[in-house]
Amino acid sequence: MIQTVTVTELRAELSSYLDGLAESPVLVLTHGKPAAVLLEPANYESLLDRIELLEDLLDGRRIVSEYAQDPSVAIDAEEVFERLGHS
Repeated sequence: MIQTVTVTELRAELSSYLDGLAESPVLVLTHGKPAAVLLEPANYESLLDRIELLEDLLDGRRIVSEYAQDPSVAIDAEEVFERLGHS
């Protein structure tokens, strides 16, 4: 579960909240509205990896869908390498 803290509380107890990041992220509020989220670096990297994987999967689905609608969009590997300049 995510912890919620105001900026004032965070300033007063920063090291305590940083130490607790292993247990849960911290949502920082300013004037009662979300301003930031504190995460452990490993959790942040994991989220970025997941986003990249999901984007790759979506690209793959789009490409398969385009091919299903028009198989002529496919090109062979030799043409790919030729376009990349790797004859």
